[in-house]
Amino acid sequence: DSTDILFSHRSWSGKISVSELRRSNFLPTLRLLSEEEDINRITHYFSYEHFYVIYCKFWELDTDHDLFIDREDLSQHNDQAISSRMIDRIFSGTKEGKMSYTEFVWFLLAEEDKRSLPPSSIGKPTTSLLRSH
Repeated sequence: DSTDILFSHRSWSGKISVSELRRSNFLPTLRLLSEEEDINRITHYFSYEHFYVIYCKFWELDTDHDLFIDREDLSQHNDQAISSRMIDRIFSGTKEGKMSYTEFVWFLLAEEDKRSLPPSSIGKPTTSLLRSH
């Protein structure tokens, strides 16, 4: 997913500096994409398969299909593994108690790679952290 490059850099400003861009493999990946006949083989940032899996998970949770997940929808995530207290904390920073697809992607990235969260995120509601990107 293209948010990976912003998720993996450490300034957490929602922007990437020129030096961070040069140190990343983003530009070489773009070059590979322009040369590769089957772009599904290049999965650094642009994996259609990952997009599809995440979108299907989002769609499955979004029971009314309004393209937003609410508390009740998220409570079904990962076989109901998230406590109601955690769900309240996640949604405390959202507008109207809903999570968009983009916010859901950030949520999944944070859930998968907790080591990449900035120290300043400790104690912050997840979606407040996600909205800053």
